[in-house]
Amino acid sequence: MKLIDYLLLSVTVGLLIIGIYEIFIGNFQRNYWLFMLMLIALFTYGYRRQKRVEAAAIQQKKSTPPKNKPKRKKKKRK
Repeated sequence: MKLIDYLLLSVTVGLLIIGIYEIFIGNFQRNYWLFMLMLIALFTYGYRRQKRVEAAAIQQKKSTPPKNKPKRKKKKRK
């Protein structure tokens, strides 16, 4: 994981905790934006993680040599 991924996760958890705290203090409508920012950070992290997994799979597929299938012998017709 890169530094930006750790930061996105930290921001997500921090905004979630702050949002829950603010809901207990006030109402949900005033603090709705905290949850939206949290969801944006969470979805951005998930998108980056999925791209990283796909890139690793493509890289692994390129690095492994293709398996050659044995050729079948042709039968002679009589």
